[in-house]
Amino acid sequence: MTMEYKDLIESKNSVRDYKEKEVDAATVKKIRDFAQSCERLDDSIGIDIRFMDNDTVYRQLDGYAGYKGILINAPHYMIVLSEKKDHYIENGGYVGESISIKAHSLGVDSCWITFKDSRTVIEKLNIVTDKEVVAIMALGYGKKRFKKVTGNVSLGKGYANADFQVKDSVTSPRMPLEEIVYLDTWGNKASVDELVNRAVYEPLNYARMAPSTLNRQPWRFIIDGGLLILTVRDDEETNLYEEQIDAGIVMLYCKKVMRETLCEINWNLVPVENKYNIPDNYKIVASCNM
Repeated sequence: MTMEYKDLIESKNSVRDYKEKEVDAATVKKIRDFAQSCERLDDSIGIDIRFMDNDTVYRQLDGYAGYKGILINAPHYMIVLSEKKDHYIENGGYVGESISIKAHSLGVDSCWITFKDSRTVIEKLNIVTDKEVVAIMALGYGKKRFKKVTGNVSLGKGYANADFQVKDSVTSPRMPLEEIVYLDTWGNKASVDELVNRAVYEPLNYARMAPSTLNRQPWRFIIDGGLLILTVRDDEETNLYEEQIDAGIVMLYCKKVMRETLCEINWNLVPVENKYNIPDNYKIVASCNM
C-alpha cells in the first residue's frame, strides 16, 4: 500500500549518525529516478542533481561543510545544483526535501548539510557545472531510532481531543498550531475549531512539522478568506539562504497534504501587499488560493 504524505511526515526524522552499510543499488536507482522527475516549486528553474559516495565527498568536504565544519559521515550524499534565478533557493528546498521524503518512503534516512560557499563545494568535488549548489544531503541507514513527541492540541466542542502520538523518529517539539496561524490580520489567532471548519486544519498542522534551521519554526500563516499567506521570520540566528530553504520546505509540506485532504494549490512567489500588520521581522514570501 502506498503511504500517504501525512504518514511519511509523521514518521520521518533527520538522522546524523549512519551505519557504514551502503544503500543497495536498486533503491539508489529509485531515488535517482524520482529526483530526475520530481515536482518543483518553479519548473522554469534548471536543476542538476548528483549522487556521490562517501569516498568522493567525505574527505573532500569535511572541514568545509557541515555544522561548524564537521561533516556528517554517511555512505551517500546528494548534491543539488541549480540555475541561479529568482526563487531558486526556495525551489532547491522544495526539491531537496521531496527527494528526502521519497528516500524515507524507501527506508533510507537523510539529513540536510550546511555549507558556506557553493564555489568551494564545486571545486572540492571537481564538479563541472555552470550552476550553484543549493543543497547537500547525507543519505544512508541510521544507527538508531528515537521517539518523537510533537505536542498536544485540544479541539473544542464537537471534536475529540487530538493528542499527537509518540512516533518512531526524532525531532524537537513543535509549536502549537494556534501560535502559527492567524485569521485576517497578524496576531488574531485561529482556533483549531475554526481551522477544522475551514478544512485547513490537517494541511497546516502537517506544515508545522516541517524541518527548519536550528528548529526555529519561523513560519506564520495568515488566512484571508480563500487566500493563504506564508510569512517567514528574519532573525540574526540564520542567513537569507537558510530562510529561503526553510520556506521552500514548508511550502512542500503544505502543498502535498493540501492535495491529499482538500484541493490542489499552487504557490505564488510574488509577495502580496502587506495589509495584515505583519511586524518588521517577518516578511511575506508566498501565497496561494485554497
